[in-house]
Amino acid sequence: MSIRKRGMEYHYEFMQSGKRYYGVCEGCTNKRKAQEYEQKIMAEVKDLAAQQSVKALIENRKRELTGGKDILLDNAFDVYLDKPAKRHPGPMRLEVNRRRWMDFVAFMKGMYPDVARLDQVVRRHAEEYIDYLRTNGRFILEVACGKSNPDKSYIPKRNQLSDKTVNEYHTILKSVFTRLAGEAGIVSNPFDFEAMKAKTENREVFTMDELALISRNLGKDQFCRPLFILGANTGLSLEDVCLLQWADIRLEIQGEFIVRRRSKTSVSMEIPVFPVVHSLLMELKEQRELLAEDERSIYVLPEHERMYHSSNRAGVSYRIRKFLEQLGITTTRETTGARRASIKDFHSLRHTFAYVAGIYGIPLAIVQSILGHMSPEMTRHYQEHASREDKIQFMNQLPTLLGEHVLSEGQSAVQTFSSHSLLLENVKENSSIAAVEECDVLSEENGVTALRQKVVEFVTGMPAEKFWMFIERLEQENVEPEMEDTVAD
Repeated sequence: MSIRKRGMEYHYEFMQSGKRYYGVCEGCTNKRKAQEYEQKIMAEVKDLAAQQSVKALIENRKRELTGGKDILLDNAFDVYLDKPAKRHPGPMRLEVNRRRWMDFVAFMKGMYPDVARLDQVVRRHAEEYIDYLRTNGRFILEVACGKSNPDKSYIPKRNQLSDKTVNEYHTILKSVFTRLAGEAGIVSNPFDFEAMKAKTENREVFTMDELALISRNLGKDQFCRPLFILGANTGLSLEDVCLLQWADIRLEIQGEFIVRRRSKTSVSMEIPVFPVVHSLLMELKEQRELLAEDERSIYVLPEHERMYHSSNRAGVSYRIRKFLEQLGITTTRETTGARRASIKDFHSLRHTFAYVAGIYGIPLAIVQSILGHMSPEMTRHYQEHASREDKIQFMNQLPTLLGEHVLSEGQSAVQTFSSHSLLLENVKENSSIAAVEECDVLSEENGVTALRQKVVEFVTGMPAEKFWMFIERLEQENVEPEMEDTVAD
């Protein structure tokens, strides 16, 4: 420790922890002030050294205190997948999550190259990354073309992400840190902060008029036809319809079922097969049997499966959207975000299925069990009460939403909603007991249990139960009344 005067300036010089410190005593005009300045600098250096020692102590003892080990950011997602979990998403969802994790890793390498381990990531890093996603979009601009061209990529015209997508990034990153916290010695999850409020446009259900319009035109588009019939009458997602296999079609004692795990969540589903779906499956099976054995696909819709598994997966949704727009159905809506929001697409069939099921009074437990739209724990809880017999009983209450009159030329259209109104008008024009009974027979044969009451109440203007009691009394008296007399009475 020494003070020296060089010219008009005083200089300090001292050693601390084996390191030499020296410099100008700024603003000092005499030796006493220079010595006070030096003492101040020495105190700051000692304090900094103490802080660094504590930091080093914490860093060195953290592994011992937490039992953690080094997990590199590059390897963290694979370690995350190896950990036990309540449920594992399907392979496609896993690939999406992996890409999102690697985008975060690329961000850290670009912005904080010295941070290589999971436990080195702090709240500041996490907040900066989420803010980057909101402002700029993905850090990795190039997007892979897909499995068919794994070595090719492209840069999308728009990289801005919706609030919902940013929150999905946030969720998977938080999940990785949560699951690996103990093993990596993470004391506090850096992504443990509130996600942004997403402003989303909810998908809309198809109206009955739109369903009738779709049904009348399905025969003109053989690509969309099986998609819509399966989607509307099973509630399956587009991914599950495209990847539906013949092995998923099971003939059980209780009837025919589609039995598979939902691709997105791996939740088990058992879906009773409607007659219209059975007819479609038989038609597709006949086409399959015409092929050579080595050309027969394990998938029910091989063309759709190939497109869905290729680089042109979006092509399936594109053709569905074009089909709907050609019918005059609005599929998107302007938003404040970077792109238009989809409001009516294939997934709307799933919403419509659930909505109509609710209208027909099917219990929530049955609907959720068929759709597979809950966690594994909730699945088990609901499926304890949702037996196959229950599903058959309640599914039979549903009308056929799409497809009956486009299965083959000349087949009955009684099962579609659009034909219901035409049938009722026909009965009105031919007001007679025979016409009512004929429609009643048709409705029973086609499984449309709700049509019986609609026909009677539409024609007679009285409750169905009262009308049939009246008819029974007349039959006992061997009387054949005219419809006008019945209505008047």
